[in-house]
Parts: sequence; structure tokens; C-alpha cells
Amino acid sequence: MSDVMDDILKIFFEECDELLPELERGLGELSADVSDPETINAIFRAVHSVKGGAASFGLERLVRFAHVYESALDCLRSGQVKPDQTIIKTFFMAMDVLSDLVAEAKQTGDAVADDRIDDNLGKLEEIIGTSKDEAAPAQAEESAVPEGFVPVTVDLGAFDFDEPAEEEAATAAEPLIVTFRPHADLYSRGDDARNLLLGLKALLPEDQAQNMEVTCHRQTLPPLADASVDEGYLQWVVRLPTGATGPTEADIQAVFDWVSDVCDLTITQGEAPFEDDTQPEVEAAIEEPEPEPEPEREAEPLPQQQAAVAPTATSVPAASTKQTRKQEQHASIRVDTGRIGMLMDMVGEMVIGQASLESALFQQGGTQDQELLKRLAVLKTLTRDIQEAVMAIRAQPVRHVFQRMQRVVREASGLAGKDVRLILEGEETEIDRTLIENLTDPLTHMLRNAIDHGIENPAARQEAGKPAQGTIRLSARHRSGRILIEIQDDGGGINSQRVLQTAIKRGIVSPDAVLDENEINELIFAPGFSTAEAVSDLSGRGVGMDVVRQAIQNLGGRVTIKSRPGKGTLFTLSLPLTLAVLDGMLIECRGSVVVVPVSSVVELVTVNVKEDVYHLPDGSHVVSIRSRCIPLIYLGDELTLPREMNDMTGPNHMGRAGEEDQLMVLVVENEAGARAALVVDGVRDQAQVVIKSIEKNYRPIKGVSAATILGDGSVSLILDVSTLIVSATKRVDTRALEQVAARIA
Repeated sequence: MSDVMDDILKIFFEECDELLPELERGLGELSADVSDPETINAIFRAVHSVKGGAASFGLERLVRFAHVYESALDCLRSGQVKPDQTIIKTFFMAMDVLSDLVAEAKQTGDAVADDRIDDNLGKLEEIIGTSKDEAAPAQAEESAVPEGFVPVTVDLGAFDFDEPAEEEAATAAEPLIVTFRPHADLYSRGDDARNLLLGLKALLPEDQAQNMEVTCHRQTLPPLADASVDEGYLQWVVRLPTGATGPTEADIQAVFDWVSDVCDLTITQGEAPFEDDTQPEVEAAIEEPEPEPEPEREAEPLPQQQAAVAPTATSVPAASTKQTRKQEQHASIRVDTGRIGMLMDMVGEMVIGQASLESALFQQGGTQDQELLKRLAVLKTLTRDIQEAVMAIRAQPVRHVFQRMQRVVREASGLAGKDVRLILEGEETEIDRTLIENLTDPLTHMLRNAIDHGIENPAARQEAGKPAQGTIRLSARHRSGRILIEIQDDGGGINSQRVLQTAIKRGIVSPDAVLDENEINELIFAPGFSTAEAVSDLSGRGVGMDVVRQAIQNLGGRVTIKSRPGKGTLFTLSLPLTLAVLDGMLIECRGSVVVVPVSSVVELVTVNVKEDVYHLPDGSHVVSIRSRCIPLIYLGDELTLPREMNDMTGPNHMGRAGEEDQLMVLVVENEAGARAALVVDGVRDQAQVVIKSIEKNYRPIKGVSAATILGDGSVSLILDVSTLIVSATKRVDTRALEQVAARIA
């Protein structure tokens, strides 16, 4: 029995992990003044659900706090208090306490201090007391029962309580009026209004279906000569009878769920919102429809638009500016992440097995059998589909980690005595769950660093003509098969001279070092670097940014910095979408096969050594491709691959055997737009490869991010393109490069 209760308790904590982010998102919308009544209801439901689950397991501290929190939110929900910034701040602080109490019950966090709980309870009770004080004048005073009062019996006669009053009966008899206007996009999907009309008719019992009245309005229909086949002009009004078996508004909205983004919908009771313009032929078309299958719903329905409640109508706009919370319910199951990881490993082995089979067929001359090639193509497609399906299971929106950062900013700004607002963008961007779990610490360090060192204090900001409240923007987006996460603040930027002086003082660089601005900014990632003059709760120990870079590199990512004095700083984290599989180009170099991520490849070209390759005074080489000078990397030398006897692709030979004047170069590019040209022997194939850690299985190799197993069983290195480009760029004398570019131009 104990094991069963433990399993149920685990489910409760998993639900809390879903409810608490929902609570924080709702409070964030409330703070930004973009919420609606449904947002407030969602906030209330989240706290109520936590309280109900906690009560089932006797978590008294959690229940007691959640009960008061729920009562304060109920005052907000009932309209007794208005959500000003002071009240919202109190709700945020209470949410932090609630989260810590859940962590305490889960035994994953420290015990919450009693004085902290009592302090927050007092603030919540003040909100409840204020609402009661405001509501008190409206309450009638209780009157004492007169002494000797004797109740009098009243004979209600034969009044039938089952019969509704005349007014109620009249109201119940009023029909529902459904008005909808399809957009052009609805028709472009291959749909039409007739399917919607059939869906409404299906809501009625067979004996009531003939009572449905359909009207087509054509006020917006232009003359035929001016009409466009790509536009939707017609508007429809459907009068549906109501009653005990009639449809409800929820039933009607369900018919329009799948087209809510391309169709305006209004539901009223009683009269139509405009005069009738009946088209009798429409009614006839609906009365006798041709047999056709029920329109199938999409596998992933579009988000349902939330109806705006009004005294006389419920409207569902097609293009709402607010994100709705009312989603169609889907059946779901909870699966342990270990099982998903095991499934992903098996998919990886399937990819290797498929590549091995393909390699064996080519070696044995199976390429002549067209039927066999077709079956192999089907297998490859199926393998990729399975891999993408498993990746979709592992993928999660970064919202789960982004919303935790709201609390980090609140606490850090409180410690620093600064007013800072965090803006989240791209929360729905999906990334592998493994990456999400490892992003929390780096983002926490970077946000705390931005608040402590980036954002100025309110007085300094006002002197600089900035608002007293600082702003940090945390965003995520996909680009070139990777995910970019940006942390941008509107603070004072990086003081390059101070950073350089601090680095010299701490012995990180020599006093005579000549560094450009970007290289100076990179010094903040050096171990032990800190410009803080004293150790505080936020910074000064010199471990924050070093931890960030190491954590991001461990995930196969990179960090770049851009700063403008007085304007702010932008940190960009570039991460792979997954740590499991990637699409790679198999490159031959000195008898070895290496893998270059397809997302980094720009083009493969053949250049003339005498005309297109230039020697720089520092010993490096550049190649001119379409009048653009690009650093040239001899990949075999960069990776220290053994040279073959007939190899002519080194810098001392400048050509391939038999083709001394030609070089095959692969142009690659990183996220910042910098390019390099890799000298290779040829391209073997493009394939999907399974990523294996090179550091765990061997040791770190410069210019290599990971390894993979090819179809023939051999191990191949996966290149770290960004590191190669940075290494090549640093070796090139930029002044000489500019001279070469000017000479070419």
C-alpha cells in the first residue's frame, strides 16, 4: 500500500511541476496588463489544485498557505480587488513561497522559514481584509428574530414546480443565432462553409433538423467584375432551435474549433445581429445534401480561440491578439524520461544498422538491383520518420526553463536594489529535453550577472536619460538547424578598459598584450575573472561566467558577446537542437572520413591555386571566392592527419596529385556569419549520423565536437565548425587580408 501511495504522491508532484509554471505565466500576463478573465481563473485553479492534492497527503504547511493564497486570489477573481502592481507583487512573492513549500514536501529543497511564511500570509490576509471592508457597506445588517415569533404556514395550492414560469419558458424557447464569416484562408485549405453548416445540423435531433434556418448575407459581395476568387465575401446566419435536447454554446463552438483561426464566429440568443437577407437556395442546399464523409479533424488541432463573454453575445474572433488558454483536451500518459532515452538510443542504433546495411549492399554490388534500392529507400525514409517522431517526444518548449527565470530576476533585482523587468520571447521554441535540463544554471548565472553588472541603478539610469526600470530580454529562436538563445539588457554595456585592467591585475593576460574589443570582452569568461570589488550575494567570486561557458560547451554550444557602451550588452548562446542525431556531410581527407554538419555547409567549389589562393605575410592563406576573401584551412594539417605518399593538398604542395593547380574546398559558416574554406579530397555522401561523445570515450580534440559510427563500423570525427573558423580567423592578419581584398577589387 505504501508503494501505491508513493506513486500517487509522485504524480501529485509532477502535476505541481505543471501547475506552478502555469501560475507564473498567468501572473506575468496579469503584470503586463494583457490578461483576461480566463487568465485569472487559470491562476485560481492552479493554486486550488495544489491545495487539493496537498490535502490528500496531509501536507499541512502547504495546505494552510495555499488556502489563504487561494482566498486572496478569489477576491481578485470576484472583482472585489483590482490587480494593481502592489497586489501582483504580493501574489508573485506568495507564488515563490508556494513553490518552495512544494520543494520542501518533495524533499528537494530547504525547509521554508516560518517567519517568511507568516510574513507572506499577513500580506495575503491584508488583501482579503481589504476586499471584505470594501464589500461591507453592501451587506445588509442582521436583524434579531422578534420574541414570540410564530411561523405562518402558506398554502401554495396546486402550483407545479416542474413547469417553468412563463418568462423562463419564453427565454428557454428563444433560438440560438449563429453568425459566421469564413476567411479566404478557409477556402484555400480546401474547405467551405457547407461543412460547417452540416456540422451545425448534426447537433440537432432528427425531428428538429428541419427547423434549422440558414440565411446567407451578401452585403459585402462586390460586383462580379470586381470580385476576387481568393477572397471570402459571404456571411452566414443560422437559427438553431433550443430546448431540453437542443445544442449549447459549447457544442456550437466545438464545431468551429478546427477553423477558429480562419472564421469569425458570433453566438447570440434571440434576434440576429442584422436584418435578414435570405437566400432560399441555400436552405434547399442544406436540406438535401449529397452524401459525403464527415470532415476529418486535423491530427493537431489549431488553438481554440477564447470567446469573449458579453451579456447578449459570445464572440470568437479569428485574429485575437491575446494567447488563449482554452485548449482542446487530449488524452495523455506520463512516461519516465529514462524510457524515452532508451528508445532514443535504440533509434540511434537503428540508424547505424540501416547505414551498415546500405554499405554492405554497395560493397556487394547490390546497386544494380533497382527493386532492392527501392526497398532500401523505403527503409531509410521509415528510419528517419521514426527518429523524428522520437525527437518530437523528447522535444519541449523552452518555456519551462524561461519561466523559472522570472523568479531569478525578481530575487536578484531585490538583492541589488534595482527595478528590472524581464521580457520573454519565443517561449514556444522547442528543444531537446536534455538541453533544457542543463540550461537552468547557465541562464541563472547570466541573468544575475546582467542585473548586477549590466543594469545601472535607478539614479544613474535617469541621469543617462533612461527609464528607472531596467529591461532584460530573454528570447529563443531556431536558425540553421540550431537554437539561438539571446540575453539582452539595456544597461551600461561592458567597460572594456576596466575589464582589461582587471584581467592584467589578476594575471589573466600580460600587461603588454594587444587585444581588440571582442577579445577583451571574451576575458569575462576567464576562470577567476570578476570586476566586483566586494563579494556579495550576487557576484564577486569569479565563478559565474566561467561556469556559463563551460556548461554551454559541454552541450555542444558556444557563447558570443556584443556590447555597446551606454546601450547594453547582448549574449548569444548557440546550441544544437539535439544531442542525439544530426544530418552530416561525409568528407574525405587524407584517407579518413570526417563529418561536417550540413547546417554549417555553404557550398563546395573547386578553385585555381595560382589565381584564387593568396599567401599572407604571416604564413596563412586565403582564397578568393566571388571576390570575397576567406581564410583557407588545410583540414588534414589542422586535424594532424597522417599524410599519404601522394598527398599534394598541404600548404607546401598547393594541389592534388595529377591536378596541381586545383583545390577542392568546402565553404562553411558559423552562426555569426563568419566563413572559412576547408581543403578536402572529396565528398563521399550525405547521411544521418548518431552523435557519440568524444570526450567521454577518448579525450577532447581541438576542432572536433563529437564522433559517430559509420555504416562500415569505422569511427568518424564530427567537426566543430565554429572552433575551426575562430581558429583560422585569429591566425589571419586582418590588415594583410584587407590589402588582398582591395587588390582583388
